Amino acid sequence: MRKLVIGFAAGCLLAAASGGVWAAAPAPTIGVVDMDRISREYKAMQELNRQFQDFQKQQEAQLERRTRIGMLNDQEEREYLDTVEMGAPTDARDRRIAELERLSDERSRRRLALREKKDLTPEEEAERAQLEEIYNKRMDELVALQSDLQKTVYAKYDELSKIVTDSVDAAVKQVAQEKGLALILRKEIVLFGGLDITEDVLAKLNAPAAK
Repeated sequence: MRKLVIGFAAGCLLAAASGGVWAAAPAPTIGVVDMDRISREYKAMQELNRQFQDFQKQQEAQLERRTRIGMLNDQEEREYLDTVEMGAPTDARDRRIAELERLSDERSRRRLALREKKDLTPEEEAERAQLEEIYNKRMDELVALQSDLQKTVYAKYDELSKIVTDSVDAAVKQVAQEKGLALILRKEIVLFGGLDITEDVLAKLNAPAAK
């Protein structure tokens, strides 16, 4: 399952917000941030990951529901979806949902049987044509729905990832300013040296005010 990641894409964060002051520093100091640790310990990020995973499951459940009714006609499909979306399920609604799912399964098996059968009667030819029409229409809808849901999931991922990245970048900049650091690098790309500000960044990210 896809998880959110922190952008920090350039590999470093130049503290340009107050560049005039920092440029005058005689010996700029380099800071490092352990982004793996940020990912593990940034509490809001864990919550956003949970939200994204729940959202993804909802989209997958919606597609699965539509797949289960791939052989219902328009009226039956609308009834099924309306009944499912009513919430607060009752025994009567559950029975009707199960009936419509069984009907779809039966038609699916019947369609396959008619496709394999030779020398169909005129009645069977008509039945087969009707079932194929329903099947083709539902499949076209499923392909379109799958594409739409995928775009929705990607958009949600980008939305939540931006929240995480913007929050981390803001915390890093703030710590860098407080400590007079001109350059911040990912800790994993630094072989030696650099002031580790990971703890300070986490303190700002996880502070009650940050939430």
